[in-house]
Amino acid sequence: MWTLDDLRKLDKKYAEEGIHVHQRPLNAAIELLGASFSLGIFSNPEVQLIVDAYTAMIPEVETSWPGAGIGLIASMDQVRKTTFPILYGENKLEIWEIAGFSSDEKWWEWCRKERTIAAEVSFAIADIHDFTMGLNEVENCASEALTLWKMSRSNLEDMANTLPNSFSHDSIIQPVCMVAELSLKAVLVWHGVDLKTLKGKNGHNLAYLAQTVMDKNPHRDDGQIKAVIDNLPPYVASRYKPAGLKRLQVVRLALGVQFIAASSLRRITTSDLALQMESGGFPGPRQAFTI
Repeated sequence: MWTLDDLRKLDKKYAEEGIHVHQRPLNAAIELLGASFSLGIFSNPEVQLIVDAYTAMIPEVETSWPGAGIGLIASMDQVRKTTFPILYGENKLEIWEIAGFSSDEKWWEWCRKERTIAAEVSFAIADIHDFTMGLNEVENCASEALTLWKMSRSNLEDMANTLPNSFSHDSIIQPVCMVAELSLKAVLVWHGVDLKTLKGKNGHNLAYLAQTVMDKNPHRDDGQIKAVIDNLPPYVASRYKPAGLKRLQVVRLALGVQFIAASSLRRITTSDLALQMESGGFPGPRQAFTI
């Protein structure tokens, strides 16, 4: 009979071997059950018990699947990390479910029963969806842009993991700026710009990068992107001294660059849940960005 200690030892081994977290529960089941391992119609019930125990021990199992959409939503400066998997086929998306709430009533309460906040949360969910699904569309394309988008995703995950419980929000400014920079550069590289030309004096100039993207690939999101960029602190200067921003302002900037990341892929893919929301009765047109 296997024990939790067995799972801990296996997890240590898998970490040292570089096995991805989402692959470890089934690996453990195969290793522990040996010839008794089976899936499908004649599945050994012990397989699910091992998987459930492993997931309880290492919750990251559920959020580390390739293609998992990780981002953040906010009610004022109250932030929640949001995770949902890539969806295949016809799936009805309920905003409150994607946001991780057990009912639409609990979601509405978290939104402080304010339509404006509920609309902002809905659009944040749309941005996470569009970035995730858009990245999935270009996953097999041989382009340096894909690497840049994946690096942007990594910085988005850093924001989503840190902001909900962070006391000091100054450390978030760096990944916030990097999400914007990497996403904008990804669009330009996708359209044939040599990445080497984006490493000079304008390499961290977000206003320059954004304007170049808008000139090459105009989009309905451009006005909103400009508003976000205009409010971001200088990237290099923010490395060495606090930006002097309140937590609420940093949260809004984080949501703003999440929007930029999503828009960078809305421009070149079919993933555009935001447009459906903007065109419907609720939430309707997206509010102008402010901090």
